[in-house]
Amino acid sequence: MNINEMIERYAAGERDFADADLRGAQLIGVALSGIDLRRADLGAAILNLTDLWGADLTGADLERASLRRADLRRVRLTGANLQGADLSYALLVGADLTGATLRGANLSHANLYGARLSPSQLSAAIEAGARVYDPALSEARYLVSVC
Repeated sequence: MNINEMIERYAAGERDFADADLRGAQLIGVALSGIDLRRADLGAAILNLTDLWGADLTGADLERASLRRADLRRVRLTGANLQGADLSYALLVGADLTGATLRGANLSHANLYGARLSPSQLSAAIEAGARVYDPALSEARYLVSVC
């Protein structure tokens, strides 16, 4: 499936694109809220300014992907590979990053208010320049999810 076909199918109401191979895709500024991209390969994809509000990216491979200024509010990134991804200025409010690999990710100015992160992820995100307005809320959401 190519990018244009996926966008056409999404526009027609389809949301399930689990396991899609979208390596290197350029989806700049595209509205894809609520899309299901579980286990999708989005390695090195360019998703800058893309609206992925409420999307399911569980287990997705986003290694070296660019998500600058992307709207990732309430996105499920459980177990996703975000190694080396550029998430600078991304809006990750209420996102679930439980078990996501964040090694080498650029989180500069990313908004992680209320995001679900493990304590070690939270520390790494703060060190990487992310904006975490209420670390206690993030930790509480994480603890609730593992209990």
